[in-house]
Amino acid sequence: VSTQSTGRFLRDNTTYLLSTWLPPRLSATCISYKDLHWDMRNNNIVPVTSINRIITVNMVRNLPPPKPKALIVARRVHMAITTKMSNQEFLLSNAHTINCVMNAADPNTWKFVRNSGSWFTPKVICRVESSDANVGLLIEACCVYKNEESADLVEACVGWTFLPLFQSNGVPVPNKTQSLPLYGGLPFEAGIEVDENWPPRRTFGRPSKPQINISVSSISRFKEQVVSRLPSTILTSTLNIKTIGLFRREIAETLLKETDFSQNGVRFSPTISLMLQMADQPVLMDLFKRVFAERTKELRRADRNDPKFMKKHLEDVLKSTIWPMVTGNAPQLAHDPVTRVEINDRQNLANGVAAQGALAIFSKEGPHVPFDVSELSYVPIYRQYFLNV
Repeated sequence: VSTQSTGRFLRDNTTYLLSTWLPPRLSATCISYKDLHWDMRNNNIVPVTSINRIITVNMVRNLPPPKPKALIVARRVHMAITTKMSNQEFLLSNAHTINCVMNAADPNTWKFVRNSGSWFTPKVICRVESSDANVGLLIEACCVYKNEESADLVEACVGWTFLPLFQSNGVPVPNKTQSLPLYGGLPFEAGIEVDENWPPRRTFGRPSKPQINISVSSISRFKEQVVSRLPSTILTSTLNIKTIGLFRREIAETLLKETDFSQNGVRFSPTISLMLQMADQPVLMDLFKRVFAERTKELRRADRNDPKFMKKHLEDVLKSTIWPMVTGNAPQLAHDPVTRVEINDRQNLANGVAAQGALAIFSKEGPHVPFDVSELSYVPIYRQYFLNV
């Protein structure tokens, strides 16, 4: 058991958050973008070539708790693109988290529910540029439990594995479902069992060791066109593909089409700013997707086919649903829920505040924070220095 899980990258800094990997990256010369170009003839983003795979976490079997009689409050799987090396300090993508649905009847078996919101969906889109045989997915099974002495919540990695994405000749691994063994200790430490003192189950007279069942598949041709406009390297839920696609088009029009690239100052763009703020909040992502889909259905066909109208429509939905949730005068949502009950409470809170719209900002409850134009602005160059690779 190790407390040095990939989850610490999400808590300690913003480098490996999804919002950091959504904006375009600068090229080596720093005078253009590496993975974002605008096609003036087709009036759309130029597709970015990358390797696309769908990773589905099906089940985790025979995994013991981090401590005997530990009070487990959450089980989750962290994953990130990395290379097969001697440490986990170097990640090639953002870190993504999948929450498990806890089962008191069989606590050593982790199951996942598909199409149940961004918190729990086990299907992940994986986009990676490199085809190096050492590139793959670092997958960690983690438990959040209460410390008996301090009552604080502690996240511990109870098992890890490495899923190669490419064969030795650089060809992507074939589509298949496989069970990978889970190891103990820090990632890439060899020869460490999950728990030597824990008696595993026995199947047909043989001990069943901890393992994780994963499916690797390709995306459909229909989705490939949408996925090709996502960042060249990203790891996120398949439910977020359309939302991220909307963001990439908006940021491309703002940075490449509507303004001069030499202007590196602050851009007043509520759409870009609010979408970056909600990217790390699955509750807000689910809220936006639902409201945007409902309001778009009410539009006339001519309006839905009008790019300028849809641009304004996207901004209006964000300002009426997301802005009241991220402004300083609204109830704040924590970034790291631990139980499904808390997730449901935050979803209900988000629904209530979004239903009130801008009125929630002027609520009598809580202190009032003066409006800052940075809440609805975007600084394009500031975010790019550490991702200039």
